[in-house]
Amino acid sequence: MRTAAILILLLSFVANSGRSQLDSTQILSFDAFIAQVLNHHPITVQAENAAKIGEAYVQKARGGFDPKINGGADQKYFKDKNYYSLLHAGLKIPTWYGVAVQGGYDLNSGDYLNPERNTPNNGLFYAGLSVDLGRGMLMNQRKAAFDKAKIYQQSSVQSRRIILNNLYYDAASAYWEWFKASAKLEIYEKAVVNAEERYKSVVQNVILGTDPAIDTVEARTQLQSRYFSYLDSRLDYLNASALLEIYLWENGQIPLELDSSMTPPSLTDLSPIPVETNIYLRLDSLLNYHPDLLKTQYAYEQQRIDLKLSRENIKPIISLKYNALAQPANEEVDFYYSLNNYKWGANVEIPIFLRKERGQLKIDRLELENLQNEMVFKSESIQFKVQSTINAWQITNEQASLWQGATNDFSTLYQSEKTLFEVGESSLFMVNSREKSLIDARLKLVETLIKNQKAALKTKYALGITLE
Repeated sequence: MRTAAILILLLSFVANSGRSQLDSTQILSFDAFIAQVLNHHPITVQAENAAKIGEAYVQKARGGFDPKINGGADQKYFKDKNYYSLLHAGLKIPTWYGVAVQGGYDLNSGDYLNPERNTPNNGLFYAGLSVDLGRGMLMNQRKAAFDKAKIYQQSSVQSRRIILNNLYYDAASAYWEWFKASAKLEIYEKAVVNAEERYKSVVQNVILGTDPAIDTVEARTQLQSRYFSYLDSRLDYLNASALLEIYLWENGQIPLELDSSMTPPSLTDLSPIPVETNIYLRLDSLLNYHPDLLKTQYAYEQQRIDLKLSRENIKPIISLKYNALAQPANEEVDFYYSLNNYKWGANVEIPIFLRKERGQLKIDRLELENLQNEMVFKSESIQFKVQSTINAWQITNEQASLWQGATNDFSTLYQSEKTLFEVGESSLFMVNSREKSLIDARLKLVETLIKNQKAALKTKYALGITLE
């Protein structure tokens, strides 16, 4: 009896401390939790950076079309002689296609200057064009890089969505595990309290002689069993709380701890979620919004640009350059220009076998075909995954709705048996049996409701629309 008294005191402390915590709890709702995660988690910063990287790539690619100023000086003096003095300044403006506008100024002199570098005393101005008539006219490396960068920017937006979708899914899953652990802990706390009260009552009745002494053994074993299950549920709750804390941050830098008084809403506030009607319509337009499919589509478009560039590289290299020349007529820089003053040149280069170019073209075609096949397979896989999660969503909704009614019936049976026991028309064994059935029913209801929540979550995650 001394051991039993110690056990009663211990269980009373556990039960009462649990009730005092519940009296001063703060409710952490799902919406408040997710808002905290999406606004403050470090991975949110990573997601935003993914979009910014896409913008930076476009800016970098635009640099291929930046005008370039060039200039230089090259002089040689030896034994008081000016062998040569070469001064040059120029501007080159690349355009979208294989044309560049260029101009500049040369001032050359010297005792041993190469005659072809001779310029008037006031220097020589030039302005003209350089044109790629073959390879590079319609598509070149600079234009391809810019086109791919614009596509990458769109792809980076989808990368951001994928990162946030993954974060949302992981955080939401952790929340519902925490919710489930909390609900189970509350069920076992109540079971311990009930078993404790029943044990006290049986001990009192045995002392008064109205109950056989053997009933104390059964009541004590039930109390011990309930407390053992309570400790298991307590461990699950502590672990679930620790997992939840991984997603609680402040400004992406300060990890937060879950306050011991913080609890999820009551199980009675959680209702089964029916399948949303517009979910089925989503299956018909996956290619228009699904981030994984859009990223694959963007990769396909980038590969098409590479293929177009490879086809362009099959062409021969034909470059033409023309510059009109003019010289300052006096110190006020009045130009003297004549149609007869110009400089031009042409260059032709044709690889004989084109093995490098033809090999790259073949590679790009095969990679494009692979991406096309990947798109088809990925689309079918996502549709299957979505359909399976919808099925789970539908079934768990029906199960949860059904089991809510069953749990109410188990509660009615337990309360009825408890009343009969209190008036002496039932046995302790029957009360314990009814209570065990009710506990199992409540635990199963918790599992089913959380499965329903997770099925809805998985469906939206599979569709890539959790952020909506």
